[in-house]
Amino acid sequence: DGIGENQAFPMSQAIETTEIDKRKDEETGVKTVNQFEIVKPLGKGAFGKVKLCKDTRDGKLYALKIMDKNVLKKKRQGMSNMLQSVQKEIAIMKKLNHKNIVIMYEVLDCPSNPKLYIRLEYVEGGQSMPTGNDVPPLDVETARRHFHDLIAGMEYLHFNNVLHRDIKPENLLVTKDGLLKVADFGVSQVLDTDDDLISKSAGTPAFMAPECCRPGQFHGKLADLWACACTLYMFVHGSVPFVNPNVFELYEDIQHKEIAYAPHLPADLLDLLRLMLNRDPEERLKVDFSRIKSHPWFVHGGGAAADFASLGAKVSVSDGDLEQAITSSREIVLMVKISAIMKRRLASAREQIEKRNSMKQLSSNLEGVDLKGPSSPSASSPGGATPSTP
Repeated sequence: DGIGENQAFPMSQAIETTEIDKRKDEETGVKTVNQFEIVKPLGKGAFGKVKLCKDTRDGKLYALKIMDKNVLKKKRQGMSNMLQSVQKEIAIMKKLNHKNIVIMYEVLDCPSNPKLYIRLEYVEGGQSMPTGNDVPPLDVETARRHFHDLIAGMEYLHFNNVLHRDIKPENLLVTKDGLLKVADFGVSQVLDTDDDLISKSAGTPAFMAPECCRPGQFHGKLADLWACACTLYMFVHGSVPFVNPNVFELYEDIQHKEIAYAPHLPADLLDLLRLMLNRDPEERLKVDFSRIKSHPWFVHGGGAAADFASLGAKVSVSDGDLEQAITSSREIVLMVKISAIMKRRLASAREQIEKRNSMKQLSSNLEGVDLKGPSSPSASSPGGATPSTP
């Protein structure tokens, strides 16, 4: 069934384009961005939208993520703004190349254009499950195939010291052939070393590990695997292990409430879920990728740990990569400031011209009148008519 057919994937070769030609056909209403024709909307979020586009040269379909850089720059996310988060996401995706991770093909970023375009692989099947917390569960075999793909993608990410930090069915896309791909690296983090201790939580509360719900440091990779286990739980139950509209109460539930399992599930699946959803992080440390891949439920039907080939050389994301990911925030701020200065200077120049014309008209009208009499301010006094220098 193709389980574990990983390869030593080479680094992704994403194209960087700095010229953007956006057009709209007045007769047909069809919009294009460079050689890509916009076909239809695929989705819309708080900070942008995704549209299906077609390459007019070969007819291939892609997902085009469209964002406004000025809007992103104004939106805060923790200690940074959303533009910096997108910058980080791009830098990470440029380095990744794996069959179970959505491919980024191109970044279209013109310094003078406020829009940022990211051309991604179009995954026809969409989300692995509908958005929501009470949806039809997957059958066990489909859940197993999806979980194989998820673990393959996550092992590649963790091998390269990338924490996803928001694993959930909504961020896992499925191709028309049933291959699952990890998507959405908006809150991901690249570790400088193999030490994965972090102190700030990110992602979706219902998929957070117990240690993420209280103050202190925790292992980011363990938190990712907890989210993978919650995802597997949702695959076979149709809901997450803990449901509570109050986030603070939800955190308490995650730390203390007993997890309920459907009685009809296979015993080996229940065993894997209980191992991966152990609240004790020290015990969960023992449930690494090797143990997951050799678990009886995981290998059922022909899969085996040995099927996973070499992951190849590690990739890294440097500060320079982040700087080069898209037009830097500093450049955007500088452009905005220059534009504002030019507008102020133009307005000031117009105002001075209008005042001078008024003075000439006034002088003409008051020809012969003594403007420097006792009751008139001098031309150089604060009340004079000479316009001040801006």
